[in-house]
Amino acid sequence: SSGINAEYGDTVGDQSAYTTAITTHLSATIPAVRDLLSNSRKYFTNYCLKFADSFIPRYVSQIFRCKPVSTVGAEQLLLDTHSLKTILLQLPSLGSAVARKPSPSYTKVVSTGMVRAEMILKLVMAPSESHRTFVESYVNLLSDRDPGDFQRVLEMKGFKRAEQVELVELFRKATNCGAPAPDEGTAAGDQDSSRIRKLEKLIKKQF
Repeated sequence: SSGINAEYGDTVGDQSAYTTAITTHLSATIPAVRDLLSNSRKYFTNYCLKFADSFIPRYVSQIFRCKPVSTVGAEQLLLDTHSLKTILLQLPSLGSAVARKPSPSYTKVVSTGMVRAEMILKLVMAPSESHRTFVESYVNLLSDRDPGDFQRVLEMKGFKRAEQVELVELFRKATNCGAPAPDEGTAAGDQDSSRIRKLEKLIKKQF
């Protein structure tokens, strides 16, 4: 994670060197594996599925280890996550002269896992002046009700220990008894939402 963390500084640029290295490795390795399994397409499909099933949780765990991370750092991570999601969705036909559509089961595994990673990063970028509103945003964006994952997001945002205790208690109440009542928005919240919208436009332009 130190290699990842070191790349997320003060500005958002193209995909990081870390992400480029993963993409380059996959582009070299996957076609070779496909050639070796050319006589049994179902084994190659299963290989891709198992790879995604293994890679994505590990990638998310590395994201959690980037703590604390600045808003700009989270923006860069979000851009990189989108890049990786794109390459993973293309994995079964990577480097192939014939572009085959991946199986629905494979697409679901990649989309579900990488969208979760994107949602985690959007939460890191979300406003946190109102603790109740932040908890509500978490509950709405993620179906995950694990207090451990919620705690990890708080650590990524750099909340102090006393704040984390209060937020975890609000989270437990929200997930057991329904979402907390929304609080009044803030100017900072509007600004952060605008940053997310701008970043999403940047992603669409690049891909």
